[in-house]
Amino acid sequence: MNTEQKKMISKTRKRFLTVGLTGGIASGKSSVSKIFRARGIPVICADELAREVVKPGSGGIKEITSAFGDSVLDVDGTLNRPELARIVFSDAAKRKTLESIIHPRVSREKERLAKEYMRKGHKIVVVDVPLLFEAGWETDFDLVILVYAPRKIQKKRLLQRDSISADEASSRLSAQMDIESKKTLADIVIDNSGSLADTEIQVSGIIDKLESLLKEEELSQTMSRRIQV
Repeated sequence: MNTEQKKMISKTRKRFLTVGLTGGIASGKSSVSKIFRARGIPVICADELAREVVKPGSGGIKEITSAFGDSVLDVDGTLNRPELARIVFSDAAKRKTLESIIHPRVSREKERLAKEYMRKGHKIVVVDVPLLFEAGWETDFDLVILVYAPRKIQKKRLLQRDSISADEASSRLSAQMDIESKKTLADIVIDNSGSLADTEIQVSGIIDKLESLLKEEELSQTMSRRIQV
């Protein structure tokens, strides 16, 4: 039994799991999320929730405007994301301010959705959180999975995906916790530096193991109740 399996066993003494999924810019979280969804496991996207909590007229966008000014709004009252990104990526203090506005709102909404999925009978719910460790959310989940790719591969993918300069790519990577540091904090690491087929094999193996452990725990709890009766 390897270290990752031991971690899973020690953390799955329950009948359902909330799993935090994180990574770094261009590490491939979206691809991994699709694999989970294909297996019937719901995935809550923190980025989508972040967009919801800053809709026009929301408390979130009002607080952002108060902190950063009207320049971060488009003419229709929606958030001007490129302008806001330009401001916060170059200023750590402003980035912290933005996170303090958005993260609590996103956290409340993801907890509500996770409970809703559990009530519908799902045993595993995945929450995709790009800045999971930066936000200090690791204790919010039963397990944290990191989608890993070395920094040089992140940068290469980022340049190809967003058509930005090398300096801007480096700046965006530096704005997040280093992927190697995240690797030491995660319970499970998916190496996404290879082919999609390799990643699919890793993810499928993790899902199979988690589902097996949950079934074993459910059986154990059932037998325990019968013995007590």
